[in-house]
Amino acid sequence: MAEKDIIMKYLSHISPDQITDFLGIQANGVHQCLSEELKDIRMTDLHADFVLETDASEIIHVEFQQSMTRDTLNRFFVYNALLTRQFDKDVITYIIYLGKTKISRQVIKNRSVSFTPEIVKVYELDAKSVLERVKNGEANYIEMALMPLMKNSTKEEIVELVDEEAKMKITRELKDDIITATLVMAGTAYDETLVETLKRRVREMFNVDIFEKERKEAIEQGLQQGLKQGLRKGKLEGELEKLREVVSRQLLSKFKEKYTKELREKVRNGDMETLEYIADHIFDITLDEVKKLLSNS
Repeated sequence: MAEKDIIMKYLSHISPDQITDFLGIQANGVHQCLSEELKDIRMTDLHADFVLETDASEIIHVEFQQSMTRDTLNRFFVYNALLTRQFDKDVITYIIYLGKTKISRQVIKNRSVSFTPEIVKVYELDAKSVLERVKNGEANYIEMALMPLMKNSTKEEIVELVDEEAKMKITRELKDDIITATLVMAGTAYDETLVETLKRRVREMFNVDIFEKERKEAIEQGLQQGLKQGLRKGKLEGELEKLREVVSRQLLSKFKEKYTKELREKVRNGDMETLEYIADHIFDITLDEVKKLLSNS
């Protein structure tokens, strides 16, 4: 499930409020994201994509899933039970289903228990409605990234979507994440030609450079170094704190229970250059390399 892992990396930057909004949860807001505080209840093959606590004191357990099997449902049921035990609150499990194959209602029911997660079937959502909301400045970031998987989605509308994303008045980092996630999803529904065309389009028309391949080309030409130095001089302390949070989530997603409390503390004290390097190389960096970099920062 490489596509799921990649989109999770980029969507992990997005505000938890965007997740609850996408799910249609009517809460005053997200009280806190609990995903990084759950090491004690992790098992070898068991970890949640997002765990949030709303202001209504509900625990929201969210999973992005490309396929559903009985074992998948059983794992989500076990995690729901573990969360219930740890927090003693109402735990609601949501499955954001990214697959193309239609699925039926998912339920575990026997004499002792009943577990029926809420399922958002992305293939049933209307791409045209999402595009209209994007043009009106009202779209949710997650539905924008998932629009290529929705019904009524066409290549022409994906081009329009990416154009609108490139023009959004948001931070460069968030814009890059949203566009990248959109292109990853487009690559699962359309041929590679469309994705390459869109990458060139946003780079040439909107000066948005997103994938590692393009960044490496810039480094070879001696351009990226000067750009990074200029950006670092202007970074505020608040941006460093945000970067620390992003890197922490990336490491948790990749290394799961191996991402220890000690490592989290080192990330909290990491410098800008080290954290940027880890974020840029999250796909191919090893745990030992992460430990070495953080020890030297």
